Amino acid sequence: MSTYLRASKSEQAISLDDLRGYFQAHGKPVSRHQLGVEWELFGNVRDTLAPLPYYGTSGIEAVLRWLSVKFGYQILEERGHAIALFRGQNYVALEPGGQLELSAEPVETIHDIKKQLDQFRQELVSVADNLPVTWFTAGFHPFARFDQMDWVPKKRYEIMRDYLTARGEGAQDMMKRTAANQVSVDYSDEQDAMEKLRIIYALTSLVSALFSHSPLSEGKLNGYLTYRMHAWRNTDAERTGLLPIFLEEFASFEEYLDYVFNAPMIFIIRGEAWVPMKGVRFREFLFKGHDGFWATKDDFELHLSTLFPEARLKNCIEIRGADGQLFELVPAVTAFWKGVLYDKLARHDVWEIVRDFTWEERCLFHRDMEKQGLRAMLGQHRGWELIREILVIARRGLRAQNRLNGRGQDESFYLDLLMEKVVKPEKTPAEILIEKWEHEFQGNGIKLLNYLSLP
Repeated sequence: MSTYLRASKSEQAISLDDLRGYFQAHGKPVSRHQLGVEWELFGNVRDTLAPLPYYGTSGIEAVLRWLSVKFGYQILEERGHAIALFRGQNYVALEPGGQLELSAEPVETIHDIKKQLDQFRQELVSVADNLPVTWFTAGFHPFARFDQMDWVPKKRYEIMRDYLTARGEGAQDMMKRTAANQVSVDYSDEQDAMEKLRIIYALTSLVSALFSHSPLSEGKLNGYLTYRMHAWRNTDAERTGLLPIFLEEFASFEEYLDYVFNAPMIFIIRGEAWVPMKGVRFREFLFKGHDGFWATKDDFELHLSTLFPEARLKNCIEIRGADGQLFELVPAVTAFWKGVLYDKLARHDVWEIVRDFTWEERCLFHRDMEKQGLRAMLGQHRGWELIREILVIARRGLRAQNRLNGRGQDESFYLDLLMEKVVKPEKTPAEILIEKWEHEFQGNGIKLLNYLSLP
């Protein structure tokens, strides 16, 4: 939600015909397909369970300015405050509660992604050597109360807070206390994009369960394995969750455009001003205007960035579903999706496994997995049964792509730790965390923080 960083460049009005080819224009030949990763994490005041404030000499803003000086990032400011960094095509943005997000430059392989993650981890660890900060990963902040976390001073977030709070009881928790690992993939044309979206929507609930990692909140077990997904499910039904149309084999760019047009708008930008749109639907704005304003291409792209279904279509396909993972498992999220989506045989074989479940069965699993993880039933199958089959196919897909690192390892290597630590014992990261909390850590928050912190 934090990565639309540019101001409006044009106020030239557009028409329906101007947008009909929007998604087609972003197709790329297979030889140019890349991957992108967004890595979100929390900061705490060192040796405490207190979230890092935004303000102050050791707060989030100070961290951004320190990274800028030390590592050559350029600072983006709003109303005199640092709200993001960029260096080349790498962005470091802030989620509403001060969660730090690396939005990395698209690259070709998981090996490249691992290098990006390693570099940023080293930069963050160097911050911790100079400021009293601890960086850690989870899907939901395990300690902080809502009122303990500062709002990042972005006008965008002020408007979103007021708008979303009226539409879901989980909205403010989603904004301030959740963190995820997200993946973006390219598409060649309409057929390729729709096939990938269909598979993503068929798998995303299983992936959310596999990477569940948010069983604690405010220092207690909360009864969920992925409380982050629970917060998202209770945010705004018109812009989040599963989209049934994209499980159909006849879906097209036109259907996605209809979804975008029918969704209510939150804001537009005119000059330096953020203008609330109070839920006016984009279709109405496009054809009738609103308060003297007429729709522009920048308005359309900004509107795209405020829609948060489990996978969304932009100039690429963005996949949302995984809780923030321990650093060692972050590459596995991207490896899973690359293995399934970037190999045609893998796509075919995975679809054969998941194609026949009904919409009702998928929705029931999507709800049940929040608490039960892969022990939940999808139709007549345990989640673990399905995910094991799918991971075999994902590993095969990565091997078929044959992208080797300097040690001669293909990208299936990045699923090995997931298989060993999670799949073999049938314990999701959340269930591992619960066991450690109750037994090894005996409810000690500092020990838990040390476990979650960057190595």
